[in-house]
Amino acid sequence: MAAVKALRIVLWLVIGVLLIGNAYHFAKYDSIGLFEWSARRSGDGMSIVRTAAIPPAAGNAETPAETDPKIETTTAPEVTTIAPEVAKAAAPKPEKKPEPPKDPNLHVLFDGKKLGKWEPIQFGGEGEVQVNEKGAIEFDFGAIMTGVKWSEEPPATSNYEIELDAMKLDGNDFFCALTFPVKDTHATFVIGGWGGGIVGISSVDDLDASENETMNVEGFENDVWYHIKVRVTDEKIEAWIDDRQMVDLELGDKKISLRPGDIELCVPVGIASFMTRAQYRDITWRDLK
Repeated sequence: MAAVKALRIVLWLVIGVLLIGNAYHFAKYDSIGLFEWSARRSGDGMSIVRTAAIPPAAGNAETPAETDPKIETTTAPEVTTIAPEVAKAAAPKPEKKPEPPKDPNLHVLFDGKKLGKWEPIQFGGEGEVQVNEKGAIEFDFGAIMTGVKWSEEPPATSNYEIELDAMKLDGNDFFCALTFPVKDTHATFVIGGWGGGIVGISSVDDLDASENETMNVEGFENDVWYHIKVRVTDEKIEAWIDDRQMVDLELGDKKISLRPGDIELCVPVGIASFMTRAQYRDITWRDLK
């Protein structure tokens, strides 16, 4: 008996909801429905749709906009669906920023891929020279010196700068001896010579870097990149290690020359090490106006 009584209550509640919902719909839309919803034929069957979304032609014959002249009616714009790939192709491409103009005075002497115009020097007993997987020129230990030289004429013999990064891997003597032209002669910027600490120009007035006025004593660590720069003008030879100026030599009546011996094989431009493993990268030359 209790189940029958409960069923009756549920039935009356359903009837009440239907009556209230239909009354609400009829009052608002002047058509049969339930609250905000109507039954509409679609295809082979019926579907429940929101009454407010039904176009006037498919819904009521009369809408509030039609009965009230004060209400303006607008037609919804037609929506066109564009395939994503078509939209992507039609989208304007971002404007490519122009690359900065190249410096006509800058010459890249090493591209990080191959030796190019650098050739290993046959000192006798030299170590292996290769471009390693990190894009640097690497010298292995030699019985004496290991090095490379530029196989063509340099871009200039005065009023220029040459720069590179150098790193000592192992050894106790110079890891970078940079030979360069000075007008009609040559000189070498020695870094870490005479047991690993002497820095200077060889030769000035026939005196080595360890004996002339350009000598400095520095400490160099293994596996550390040092930025080397040499500037040659008609008046001066200057040299830097990182941001510290090591050489500021007025040429005047100074005699500039190479130390006699194996270093002479490094002309016109060369890089050498003495019984030391080392690496070099980012070698550039800049003409000075």
